[in-house]
Amino acid sequence: MVAFVLPPLARGAGADTLSNARAQAAQVNAQLRADSSRLDALDQQYELAQERASAIQGQMNQVRASITQDQAQVSADQANLRTQALQSYETGASDSGLGGVFGATGEQAAVTSEYTQLAANGVTSAIDALQAAEAKLNTEEAQLQASDAQAQAALSQAAAARNAASATAASEQGTLHSLNSQIAGLVAQQNARASRMTFGNLAPSGGGGAAVQAAESQIGVPYQWGAEDPGHGFDCSGLTQWSWRQAGVSIPRTADAQMQAVPQVPLSAMEPGDLVFWGSGGYAQHVAIYVGNGDVVDAPSSGQDVQIQPIWPNGLMGAGRP
Repeated sequence: MVAFVLPPLARGAGADTLSNARAQAAQVNAQLRADSSRLDALDQQYELAQERASAIQGQMNQVRASITQDQAQVSADQANLRTQALQSYETGASDSGLGGVFGATGEQAAVTSEYTQLAANGVTSAIDALQAAEAKLNTEEAQLQASDAQAQAALSQAAAARNAASATAASEQGTLHSLNSQIAGLVAQQNARASRMTFGNLAPSGGGGAAVQAAESQIGVPYQWGAEDPGHGFDCSGLTQWSWRQAGVSIPRTADAQMQAVPQVPLSAMEPGDLVFWGSGGYAQHVAIYVGNGDVVDAPSSGQDVQIQPIWPNGLMGAGRP
C-alpha cells in the first residue's frame, strides 16, 4: 500500500488553515481505521500460516523418527537372526527338520551351508521389509517437504504484507499526531484572541437548557465524521442536531443548513443552547452549542472528543437560536 502523503499546512491561525487541518485529520483518520482493519486481517493470516508451517514440521519430525526407529529395529533383528543361527549350529539343534545334517554321517560343510542360508533368508526378509517401509516413509517425507516449502513461502509473504501494513499504519498515526498538534496550536491561538471578545451570558430560554444538558452528556465521545450516535460518535452538526432533538426541536443536519434555518442573534446577546457558526465565504463549515461564559460544547475534529472550549474568533460567522 502506498504511504498516505498530505500537503503541508500553511502557517498561521486563519480559519481556512484550521479547517484544512481538520479536514486532513479526518481524511488520515479514516484511512488509518481502514488500514488498521486490514492489519488485523493480515495478523490473522500470518498466525494461520505459522500454525500450518509448524504442523508440517511436526509431521516431518514424526516421519524421520519412524525411519530411524525402523532402521534400529531391523539392525537388532539382523543381529538376533545371526546369533540364533550360530547357537543352533553350535548345539546341533534344528527346528527345521534338518537333524540328518547333524548326524555322524553329516558333513560339516553341509551344516554350515544350511544355517548360513537360514540366517541369510531371515536377514533378507527383514531388509526387504525395511526397504519397503523406508520407501513409503521417504515418499511421505518428500510430500511433506514440498508442503513445507509452500507453507514457508506463504509464511514469508504473510510476514512481508503484515510488516508493510504495520509501517503504513505507523506512518499514518504519526501524520495524524502531527496534524492534531497543529490543530491544538491553532485553536490555542484562536482561544487567546477570543478572550478579548464579549459574549452574552444570559439564562437559557425555551429548550436551550435541555439542549446544553444533552450536549454535555456526550462529553468524551469521539468525533466521527457523519455520525450521530450517542455514546459512540458525533460530528459537529450531528451533535447540535441530536442535542436540540432531545429538547423537542428539529433542526437540519448540516452546519450551513442549520445556520440558514435558525434566526440570528448578536454574539453579545447569546443564551446557552444557541448555535455558534464558523466558516468562510458565507458558508458555515462548523457549528457548536453555546454554554455560557464564552464557551461552547462541540465535536471538534477527527482524533478529538466532544468537549467544552472557548469560542475562537477566526472564521466566526455568528450565532443563531433554534
